[in-house]
Amino acid sequence: MQGLCKQLIIFIGCSFFLVPAASGQSVGDWAISASATLSQPAGGLADWFQPTTSAEVSAGQQYNDNWFIEGLVSFSRYDRENLSGYPAGKLELMLDHYEVLVSGRYGFASRGMLRPYLNIAGGLCHWKGTRGEVQADSSVIPFVPPVAETTRSETNWSFRSGIGIEMHLSSSLAVDMLGYYRFIVADLWPTLQPNIELEGVSGLQSLNLAVGIRYYF
Repeated sequence: MQGLCKQLIIFIGCSFFLVPAASGQSVGDWAISASATLSQPAGGLADWFQPTTSAEVSAGQQYNDNWFIEGLVSFSRYDRENLSGYPAGKLELMLDHYEVLVSGRYGFASRGMLRPYLNIAGGLCHWKGTRGEVQADSSVIPFVPPVAETTRSETNWSFRSGIGIEMHLSSSLAVDMLGYYRFIVADLWPTLQPNIELEGVSGLQSLNLAVGIRYYF
């Protein structure tokens, strides 16, 4: 995932200097978009989950020559555990995110079909985490007692920052690519049972690469 983000940054830099300049969207233009995202857990979350995909939709307006302001709604689900040792394959984990954010995209001068930009976003995230049950196991030392299923659900703040590029296929249609870092204010609980020790996670971090379609009108 980090390699893909680096390639995206290199591509944006090369495109900015190699492609002839052209005008961007007009102030006051509206746009709607839909995108799919590959999400790589980072920090402590990477010890719990494997990468997943997510989806989001957004709508916004070109506020001035540089800023495009939009609201977006996204959903993602981590449901493939990334555990090692005894609990691997025995402990079911799942984490759902529902985000409602306000996003600001600061666009630089367009170069032909391409318009690079910086992105920041923040808002609310409702998340629900489930840690499945584990049956008692006396075949290992120390003995594994039964672990009950636990579910926790909260609404917290979510923040993003990243860099992206729009490739305009026409005056109204563009392909959008964005690499960004996401941080959600949340805590996942630890499991301290023998043989199933799972460290808690404070702050849900991920590296993300989104590809979508944007329609201006």
